[in-house]
Amino acid sequence: MFEKIAVIGAGTMGHGIAEIVALKGYVVFMCDVSEEILQGAIKKIEWSLRKMVEKGKLSHDDLTSALNRIKTTTNLAEAVKDSELIIEAVPENLELKKEIFSKLDKMTCAETILGTNTSSLPISEIASVTSKPDKVVGIHFFNPPVLMPLVEIVCGDKTSSQTVDRVLTFVKTLDKQAIVCKKDVPGFVVNRILEALIQEAAWIVYRGEASILEVDSAVKYRAKLPMGLFELSDYVGIDVLYSAGKAIQDRDKGVIISPLFEECYKNGWYGKKSGKGFYTYTGDFWEKPKIPPELADKVRLEEIFAPAVNAAAWLLRNKVVEKEELDKAVMLGLNFPEGILQMADKWGIDVIVQVLRSKQSRYGEYYRPDPLLEEMVANNRLG
Repeated sequence: MFEKIAVIGAGTMGHGIAEIVALKGYVVFMCDVSEEILQGAIKKIEWSLRKMVEKGKLSHDDLTSALNRIKTTTNLAEAVKDSELIIEAVPENLELKKEIFSKLDKMTCAETILGTNTSSLPISEIASVTSKPDKVVGIHFFNPPVLMPLVEIVCGDKTSSQTVDRVLTFVKTLDKQAIVCKKDVPGFVVNRILEALIQEAAWIVYRGEASILEVDSAVKYRAKLPMGLFELSDYVGIDVLYSAGKAIQDRDKGVIISPLFEECYKNGWYGKKSGKGFYTYTGDFWEKPKIPPELADKVRLEEIFAPAVNAAAWLLRNKVVEKEELDKAVMLGLNFPEGILQMADKWGIDVIVQVLRSKQSRYGEYYRPDPLLEEMVANNRLG
């Protein structure tokens, strides 16, 4: 498939991507700005691989072989020389990514695929600084890359079908499942739905319609999500979700960030990493918040999920993603027990539209039901 792969950035996502790529037999050059960062990344990879050995999922020989396939360097030109695929995984800063892609364009041949692991930044704008935008593509792994089964492949305005096909084939060799986001929309597929859901939960609390515990209890014990939405926000990082939401809000108002998120972000309350977020944490280890099951009936699930269904309808109507892939995206990328479209069918499309219209009348145009949902109700396709 590819003889040599380069991963640019050895942070949480970068070293995780390098690990899974090496595990599947590829030679990978991991590049970052200092030897200290690179050695720290190698230690984390080795720790992860040893855990697999302890659990009987990997042999000692396979561990050694995987580590031997990972090369490290602080020299970008050395990392990308003769690489057929490059996956950039530096922090979510558009100007930084454009600077790196401008350099990569000059250091690589015309056939090299330039991938970015961005979760929300515009692929087309990153590609605009290169002479081969047809070879630039989003390759969005989920955290942690070794464990999460989904990869989101995102097309820029000029990404070629050949580039997408080659990346799809590559992702399959990693034993991952891929969905294709056909248009470069803010938030792509998974984050657009996640942000609509999480921000609505925060708006519900901000407006005094339910408490944090009541929302998380309903989501966890009735919707059967593995975590409450505020619990998940603290776990992922409120700063990470705020930045992703801001990218969507700034580009097309696909989501509106709630004052609760604004307050946490401005005060540095990022969740478990800072010791305080929507919940408070003590000690160095992740301790799950205590969410009482008896609060699960205090808020309707439709009230929480309706904007996420609306976001899903927008994605379908705009032909961003196929229907089957959309449900697969939330199940594999967000660990939903069933797809968002399946959930909407269960509640009733007419009920979702009623909830959205009610919110629209009270809180504004953001909640206007998508024309696809209106059409479904008019045609009696209610679920």
